[in-house]
Amino acid sequence: MRNSIKKLVGIRITAALASVLLFSFVTTYNIFHIQSIQVDNAQANVLLNNAQKAETAHYKWASNLSNALYAGTEFTGSIDPTTCVLGQWLYGEAGTEDESVLSLRSQLEPLHKQLHASATEALEMSSKARAQEFFQTSIQSNLTTLVGLLDQVVERGTALSQESEARMERTIVTMHLTCAFCLALALICLLSLVQYVLRHVVKSIIKITSSSKPLQEGRLDLELDFTAEDELGSLADTLRKSMGQINGYVADINRIMGQLSQGNFDVHTSTPFIGDFRSIETSIESLTTNLSNTLDQIGQAERRISGNAEQLSNSSQALAQGATEQASAIEEMYATLDDLSKSAERNVQSAGRAQENARLTGEQVTLSGQQMEQMVAAMGDITNASQEIGRILSTIENIAFQTNILALNAAVEAARAGAAGKGFAVVADEVRSLASQSDQAAKATKDLIENSVHATERGSEIVSEVSGTLQKTLELVTRSNSDIHTITEAVRSEAEAIAQVAEAVGQISAVVQTNSATSEESAAVSSELFDQVRLLQDQTRRFHLKGSGSLPG
Repeated sequence: MRNSIKKLVGIRITAALASVLLFSFVTTYNIFHIQSIQVDNAQANVLLNNAQKAETAHYKWASNLSNALYAGTEFTGSIDPTTCVLGQWLYGEAGTEDESVLSLRSQLEPLHKQLHASATEALEMSSKARAQEFFQTSIQSNLTTLVGLLDQVVERGTALSQESEARMERTIVTMHLTCAFCLALALICLLSLVQYVLRHVVKSIIKITSSSKPLQEGRLDLELDFTAEDELGSLADTLRKSMGQINGYVADINRIMGQLSQGNFDVHTSTPFIGDFRSIETSIESLTTNLSNTLDQIGQAERRISGNAEQLSNSSQALAQGATEQASAIEEMYATLDDLSKSAERNVQSAGRAQENARLTGEQVTLSGQQMEQMVAAMGDITNASQEIGRILSTIENIAFQTNILALNAAVEAARAGAAGKGFAVVADEVRSLASQSDQAAKATKDLIENSVHATERGSEIVSEVSGTLQKTLELVTRSNSDIHTITEAVRSEAEAIAQVAEAVGQISAVVQTNSATSEESAAVSSELFDQVRLLQDQTRRFHLKGSGSLPG
């Protein structure tokens, strides 16, 4: 019969939990019982305390009343039966449910009320003797009876307190015994659970783990001699069966790998793989199929390469020879272009010198034009000065004319004066003579200046014509300089183009030489390739492919 670890462990866990719950319940019950006993004990102590206080208070009350009646002192006691200690207990909460105490309480209530009422009556009596007699016969008797009842209450309170203490001791002892029993039961259940887990679970797991350690080292020769009629026994049986099946798969994979290493790709697994191992079988089938197809394609490529290798070698030889001839022709062309480049460089230098000479000529013409402009400005200044001199001479002529008129008037006045004016007439004649000479000199000077002005104006016209001619010459020189610059740039561009063509031809020559060397290397490589193809055919001929047999030679 199979023993279930889950069931047995569950039973022990349930028993342990039940014992713990029982321990908790018993402890809680005892705690509540102790609290109830403590409440009863507290009530008994309160009752006992109240009774003792009431007894003492009424003794003092009776003494105060006695002093008032016999010694004539003032009575300071309470007349109201509800305000004293005993009255507060009688007319308030009883504080207990004990029948004896409640019976005594019912007897004390009317007696206590009558006692306080008799005190009022005694104090109101007019006769002191009657009051004293009433105190001795009635009040003292009632007080004795009241104190006797209070003594019974005290005795009952003491009995209740002692009874509560006895119950408390019994409850504590019972609590200790039950808690010890429940705790021992819980410990026994827990120890049983731990002992079972250690013996039947942990020990078995350690044994299975120890037997499975060779798996960490990659060894599948597992020797698991563990047997049990429980879940761990089933685990060990499953592990043994699984490792046996895995050993079979590994042996089959080793056999397939051995066949593949010998070149036989037409292999299959001896038994179908199951579960996750199915992907390994699928991968092996895919690997052998893909390798077979790949090697078959390699064989076909070998045949094509073998057929074309010789043709490639012949073509490479022909290409190398043609490249050599092209290299020679390119060398000759490069030499010719190099001569053209040098000639173009000389033309550039000549054009540069011509451009420089034209620039210097333009500068000289520009300078001559500027000097002619300065000469035209000087001629204009001379003309202006001549015109100013003409205006001055006109003024001189006018002055000479006025002087002549004045001299004539002076002569007329001298003639009128007669002999007295002869000397003045001589002076007037001399002045008129000088004025006439000044007028003639001014006219002669004016004629000369007018001739000079005409000559200056003619010179200005000639200078303007020369300046215009120089300006046209400057424009022609400028256009000539621009044309020479254009020619120089064109010659320089042609020289650069020829240099670029020469450089390109040099590069072509290098490429042609490289092509020639590459063609020769290609011919050698083609021959080597043909040999390697033969070697590859010899190597692939030993493979046995899936579905097509060996590769053809």
